[in-house]
Amino acid sequence: MGMPIDIDLDALDVPELERLRDAINRRILQKRRTKGLTLPELLRLFEETKAVLAEHHREWRSLERWQWMDGEIKFWLNPVDQESYRAGWYSIDDLIAWVYNEGPIVIHREDEDDELDDEWDARDNVAIRWLPDSETHTMSR
Repeated sequence: MGMPIDIDLDALDVPELERLRDAINRRILQKRRTKGLTLPELLRLFEETKAVLAEHHREWRSLERWQWMDGEIKFWLNPVDQESYRAGWYSIDDLIAWVYNEGPIVIHREDEDDELDDEWDARDNVAIRWLPDSETHTMSR
């Protein structure tokens, strides 16, 4: 194991205790081996992961259904904040990454904006210039 850690829990206030609890929960999730778990073990880890997600204010409308997909168990996630997070079927590892605001659930604005810019600035090698709103109403039919 490692060296014993001396932490005076009585000296910590509530926010410090919560930060310590969150850090411990994140570290435990990181160290867990998720491949090769039996279904009951995986579902137990899933319940623990949901608790940690809730502690980190990751909210969902649906995160109960699961099924065997692509060689592993995946869980259906319908997040509340659909501007920041994608709905879909995710592995337990994807859900754990969501705790850290990482992985495929998280929508990265700069990536999406780049894709949209590429998609809308050119069509069949023809450059498109968008007119400001003030210019569009002066065009005749």
